[in-house]
Amino acid sequence: MKLYHRPDCPFCWKVRIFLLEAGVDVQEIAIKLGERHPDIIANNPNGTVPMFIDGDLILWESAVIIEYLADKFPESSLMSGSPEQRAEVRQIHSYSDHKIGKSLFPYIKQVRESAPHKATDELYQSTSAAWHEIQKRLAIILDKRDFFGAGFSAAECALVPRFALALAYGLTLNNDNHNLKEWFRRCVKRPSFAGSYPVMLPRDITEY
Repeated sequence: MKLYHRPDCPFCWKVRIFLLEAGVDVQEIAIKLGERHPDIIANNPNGTVPMFIDGDLILWESAVIIEYLADKFPESSLMSGSPEQRAEVRQIHSYSDHKIGKSLFPYIKQVRESAPHKATDELYQSTSAAWHEIQKRLAIILDKRDFFGAGFSAAECALVPRFALALAYGLTLNNDNHNLKEWFRRCVKRPSFAGSYPVMLPRDITEY
């Protein structure tokens, strides 16, 4: 099995967390930002990472890769629980990929690519407001549970990179959402977090 990925891409990062949690060894091929790898051009219509290869099977959508791995390695328990719990995990996974990702991406892109490595005040304020609203909603959903699934789940695999990137690029966690802050601390303490953390991020939060 092979995984083509960019270490700080949240779509790739969640797959790497899943693999570490499941104890699955794969060959990793790291791609730089903007690199046009010939294998990806030849096999992935999207031309993006992650791209996962297992024998003759080639997958290029991160959510599909997660679902495939959960089916292939059910002992990982990352997509376990009742039908209701699994549905909620999928829903949070989708929310992370779409709502959270779209809310954070313009800000992170500007900080990463601008010469002073800083976003405009207007973009920081608007992103910070959206980010804090997202946290409030997630805190309500999490309630008194330790994790969003039956245990550490595919929802955590998707959410944790988003939270880590937000903090690494200067956004903050809501002090009012104590349960969500404790959830993130539990996730950070897992070996899969330190084992997958991208070294190129501007701030190391592995000891958060």
